[in-house]
Amino acid sequence: MSINIYILSASKDIKLYSEELRSIAVATIASVEELLPIKDVDIVLYDNPEATIDEIGGIGGFSPNANLIFISLNPRHSDFKKAVKEELTFTLAHELHHTIRWQKQVEGDTLLEALVFEGLADHFAQEVTGRKKPSLYSNALTPEQKKIFLKKASEEWNKPTYNHNLWFYGSKPDIIPRWTGYTLGYDLVATYLLKHPETSASKLASADASLFLNV
Repeated sequence: MSINIYILSASKDIKLYSEELRSIAVATIASVEELLPIKDVDIVLYDNPEATIDEIGGIGGFSPNANLIFISLNPRHSDFKKAVKEELTFTLAHELHHTIRWQKQVEGDTLLEALVFEGLADHFAQEVTGRKKPSLYSNALTPEQKKIFLKKASEEWNKPTYNHNLWFYGSKPDIIPRWTGYTLGYDLVATYLLKHPETSASKLASADASLFLNV
């Protein structure tokens, strides 16, 4: 039932922040646990600039399975100090929601599930932090682009063979813009929450992805 925090501090640049990183991680876990139980997760924070989002100051998160979170950091980024204070809690809460949803054994490895998986995680991070505005990657399209790519996504909702890098990371931005999947998923969840104000992302952690269609 343990939550373990590992700060890989062989990097002298990360070592300078070790105490602050651990303090924020502990506080974030406590805030998440007020909304949802967490169990059996290893959290690894380490110097890994290649996996960070440059636009938010050099922080990035990745959860490869239900029991592991990687928080990548770029301590040499010019905005890193600010990002640690303003983005780390949000990023970690987002990733913790992923592990919670996975541990609830939600079915599906389709484009629709991936969209909802990310959308719920960002709304949950907002719930934890009190942030009102969507994150940069959840607000990456114009209204017209949203219509175009939501229609395109709807044509392959249930295909497990969808291209994740294409939809989420912008591997071919001339075909699908970077972060499209995050933005569409955020909006699907936002529409549901708007029409169901009695609920929240924390209460929907195990909801089937189909719940967010045709709201």
